Amino acid sequence: MKKIFATALMLCAMSLSALAQQADMPTIIVFPDDAWMNDHGFMDTFNNDGETEYIPKYNDAFVQSREMGTAIQAVQKVLTERGFLKEDLQSLLKDMKRERAEELANAADGDATEKGAMDELMQQARPDIRVDLDYGIHAFGPRKNISFRLKAVDAYTNDQVASCEGTIEGTMDPLDLALRKVIAGKADEFCQQMIDYFLDLKNNGRQIVVIFRAADGSGIDFLRDEIGDDEDTYNDFLHQWIRKHSVNKSGKKGRQTKKMCEFKNVRIPFFDEEGEPTDPETWAKGVRKAFKAETGRKVAKGQGNTLGRVNFLVGVE
Repeated sequence: MKKIFATALMLCAMSLSALAQQADMPTIIVFPDDAWMNDHGFMDTFNNDGETEYIPKYNDAFVQSREMGTAIQAVQKVLTERGFLKEDLQSLLKDMKRERAEELANAADGDATEKGAMDELMQQARPDIRVDLDYGIHAFGPRKNISFRLKAVDAYTNDQVASCEGTIEGTMDPLDLALRKVIAGKADEFCQQMIDYFLDLKNNGRQIVVIFRAADGSGIDFLRDEIGDDEDTYNDFLHQWIRKHSVNKSGKKGRQTKKMCEFKNVRIPFFDEEGEPTDPETWAKGVRKAFKAETGRKVAKGQGNTLGRVNFLVGVE
């Protein structure tokens, strides 16, 4: 009986230890790199005021290239074996397809929304880090050379946080096994860089961008309109609030015009008061409410919000 009890205690301790380690690990999502998508014909393009814009067709890539799905699964397996949590891109795409059908049904009621493919995916998945995979295969007879490149970026800021690459030559292994082998042999530093970056976010706050824009016809001038008797402009008030409520008084002024105020590198608490990861839009509602209370100006949620970018429109009717 004592042995059984001791074994149970040991298993419980191991389970708690595993949970504690998992809590210190980021959630990742693996995407095919844009270069791979473009090389294999899975990019749409359009002209946006003289600039060529690219739209990745992820659903087509999964349907028409089983190889790519296999490669992504191989990367996910290596990372989850090292303790990373994951969101699965292919599963998310299937969920979004069902949701789009519902949106089309609601379009007559004005409920349909339009977002970029990447932004929509990231809003649903809410990972900490996005991992982009690019790979190439050169076959000669029954053997092949397989090269790969992984790039990890902050899902909220798109800042690169880690990268690694490698090649396995003359292999006869199937793609998934070959990739797992070569990535596992190269990924130590890559994984550690992601973990270190994630721990920095937990300790020092997640970075976001907050933008206020004046509505058309509102007559607002952020640089000249004042609040109260202190001669603080709208811009001054917003900057002071953001610095006061961000981690370590972070938050730098970005673009500042009479029609727009941008605040960059705003670090918000990683967890809210209930211990859940802080949602940037929810955190930014504080400055939205404070500004409305001081000025009487109506502040609405703006267009173009992404995982790490919050937009507000001031002076809407």
